[in-house]
This record gives sequence, C-alpha cells and structure tokens, in this order.
Amino acid sequence: MKKKSLIFLMMLVLAFCLAACGGKSEPAEEPAEEPVEEEVEEPVETPAAPEDVVVDAENHTVTITAQLNGTFFDQSTMHYCVWKDGGMGDKCMFAAYCSAEDFYNGMIEAGGEPWNTTSDKIADGEFTDGQKVEVTLTWDGQDTPVAMADSVKTADGKLDVDMRFSGNLDNNKECGSGCIACLNSCWAGVTSNAAYGYNAIDSGAVSAFLDDSVMPADGTDVHLTFALQ
Repeated sequence: MKKKSLIFLMMLVLAFCLAACGGKSEPAEEPAEEPVEEEVEEPVETPAAPEDVVVDAENHTVTITAQLNGTFFDQSTMHYCVWKDGGMGDKCMFAAYCSAEDFYNGMIEAGGEPWNTTSDKIADGEFTDGQKVEVTLTWDGQDTPVAMADSVKTADGKLDVDMRFSGNLDNNKECGSGCIACLNSCWAGVTSNAAYGYNAIDSGAVSAFLDDSVMPADGTDVHLTFALQ
C-alpha cells in the first residue's frame, strides 16, 4: 500500500513539474516607441535694410527708404527723391539710401517699361512721357499711405502730380545726379512729373515745398512706394 502511495505521489510531482514547464507564458512584447517629430523652425523674415530696393513683382511696386530733408519745408526744389551719394543728394526733399540705378532695375523687375532708353534729352518747357506711376509714403507711426500729391505744396496750394517711369538711365549716369523722382519733367530722373515741363520749378515758374502739416520731422526715414499703373 505504501509503495502505491509513493508511486502516486511521484506521479503527482511529475505532473506538477510538467504543468509548470508547459505553463510558462511568453514575455510580453514591449510597445514600439513612437517616432519623435523633429521641431521645424519657421524661417524668420529679415527686415529690409535702408539701402534695399524692395520689389513686389506681383503687385508691380517698388519700395525704397529715404531720409527727409527739412530744408525744403521752406525752400523750393524740383528734386523730390535723389540717391544720397548722387550729385543732387543734398538738394532734394528725400535722400534715398539706394542708388538711382538700383531703383531703375527694381522698376524693370516690377514690370515697368521705361520711356527713354537713349541719351536723348528734352529741352526747357518740354514734357516727359511714359508709364504712369503712383507714389505713396509711409513712416513709423504713419501706416496709412500718404499720396505724393499730399506731401508737397506750392505757394498757391497743391502741386499737380502726374508721375511717369521716364527711364533716363543713360542720362542719369552721364550727369551723375542720382535723380530718382523729379517734380517736373526731366531728362535725368528715373521718374518725373509730366504735369509740368522741364525746368518749370527751377526757373521759378512753379514752386514746390514739402508740406510740414503732413510730413514728419527733419531726418525721419520715410518709405516711398512706386506703383506702376
């Protein structure tokens, strides 16, 4: 009887061992690590430097920066905007940081078609022609554009403004004036005002001053935008 009991006990132990071996569970799989998304830095727009010519080809505009010369609040001049290092850089209402040639190239890039691409010149009393250009101004604290016609005045009231893309690059280089925008027709200005014949202002027939009731103080940097029509 004891022998049977021993055999039975041994069988139980063997069955227990077999059950233990067969019952081992497979180790649980560790969850896959989710890919880490790399942070992509948004490109930071670098503000335009004063000497930059900012071209918006889609909207056919060119924007430049120039310093206002308060001398012309009470002195008349035909020179509205001139490259600061040009021959007329100290005889203008706005001294531009960019050259007249860089401005000219910007107008071409914006889709402009210059009127005069030769060294031909107009005489006193003759008028410029070419693609119409609308000029507006902004500055710190003045986000709403001010029309060029509102920035200047005459002794009798408002100056007529009919700006054109005159071109005149060859003449501009030859005379070295650096003229970007003239207040009467001109053979050297990249843009000029077809409302008055050449030499109308310098001859004294018409006067042109900055309007101190509209414009900011002497030395203020102003952004001039030329929109091709």
